[in-house]
Amino acid sequence: MKGLLGLIALLAVAGLALAFTKPTEADFEAALETQLLDRIDRAEPDTQSNPASAVLLATCKLGRTQCAELIRSMISLDYQDKVLFAMADVSLGGREGGVCYGAATRIFCRETGNGAANGR
Repeated sequence: MKGLLGLIALLAVAGLALAFTKPTEADFEAALETQLLDRIDRAEPDTQSNPASAVLLATCKLGRTQCAELIRSMISLDYQDKVLFAMADVSLGGREGGVCYGAATRIFCRETGNGAANGR
């Protein structure tokens, strides 16, 4: 009986810890901006087969912060607080882009287009 009460208390403390450390909407916004900047930095204009895409990407690399802000203005982030964790649906131009989950100060995203996963 004592072991069962200890287990219940441990689960309650773990639940409270998750509830109070889940990422906020601002945390999701910051993680999205970080991921956008990272993708801009990793992109290679020379590898683009479409010349217009290559020019846009090269221009974006020159003003990466402004480019990220422009792209971010087209992205919809639907934040949902789920008591022990948080989640956000991310879409670009009305097309579903991915879903992110946040728990214990960490945010993990999964793109629905190609199945890539990222942890922030």
